[in-house]
Amino acid sequence: MGPRLRVLLVESPLEIVPAEIRGHPQVRRYAERFGIDPGEALLDKTYHYYAMASLREKWKRGRPDIVHFSLLLLQDSLLNQRGLLETYIHVRDNRVYYVKPETRLPKHYDRFKGLMAQLLLHDKLPPGSDDPLVYRVAGSLEELVERLGGLILLWEKGEPRPLRSIVEEALGSGLPIGVGMFPRGDFSKEVLRIATRRYRLRVDSSLKAWSVLHYVLCEAERQLGIRL
Repeated sequence: MGPRLRVLLVESPLEIVPAEIRGHPQVRRYAERFGIDPGEALLDKTYHYYAMASLREKWKRGRPDIVHFSLLLLQDSLLNQRGLLETYIHVRDNRVYYVKPETRLPKHYDRFKGLMAQLLLHDKLPPGSDDPLVYRVAGSLEELVERLGGLILLWEKGEPRPLRSIVEEALGSGLPIGVGMFPRGDFSKEVLRIATRRYRLRVDSSLKAWSVLHYVLCEAERQLGIRL
């Protein structure tokens, strides 16, 4: 098998509403609106802003939209359509999921959130499938990184490297490129410890996660000879 790009969405803000805030009026109203139990709802800052006030690291949580945008971009890419992309999702409780190339996630945000809630509750999509499209591949980030041989983490405080060089290294080594999915703050100390290589892009301004992924995909497609 030839080179392929592995992408890891790190610290994705996907989690079921924590037990300590399931009784909050915002959470109860949200669950009633969608006809579900609060323990089956995905945490979403848009709807649970006040309920999240007491949560630890609230600035990094409740943003499934970041993951939604990023997955739509990855799954619809030419790289993925040619079978040259592997996508992994690392979520807040440290589990890691693999997304098969043929997976087509819904563009409608609420439908996406419903699927992600099912994934977290059942560890696979569809929940009852013997051949799921998305499924858990590791119980922790460390387990996955050990299996794949390392992790190239894109970090704003890392060693400056040209994007061309980073992608070339990823394709040559088979190591996944990790991109943070949280809206604010920094990677946890555990993630930084696990990352075997930490690089930053040579840009003057901060980029959104999906923008970073866009540039990574384009560079990988260029290096692998994929043209429109």
